[in-house]
Amino acid sequence: MLQKPQHAKQDEKNLEQIEYLLYQSTQGIHFMFNNQELIKVLSQKNLEKKLKDQANVQKVQDLLTKLIERPSIQEKKLFLETLDEDTYELLIRAYFQLVENTILASSNIRH
Repeated sequence: MLQKPQHAKQDEKNLEQIEYLLYQSTQGIHFMFNNQELIKVLSQKNLEKKLKDQANVQKVQDLLTKLIERPSIQEKKLFLETLDEDTYELLIRAYFQLVENTILASSNIRH
């Protein structure tokens, strides 16, 4: 019987953890972020434009990859604490775009 390589097992575990976090976020439970910070960041109007800026697209992808690669929720939180304010806000907005897309993908109602 073939065994999965260790990194494949870790990748699978990370994916399951992210799916769990996204699911919890769709239910309004946000383990990764402070509620006051979420309110502040998600109420900003210009953040949406920053996410679409081509220079930020790769940055966000890299940040999300680094976040996903952290093996535990605690390590993910510690990673978030290392980010400067602008980067942190950008990552929150990108994360919530993923949450919104998850909600839309699981919804049976379409306009």
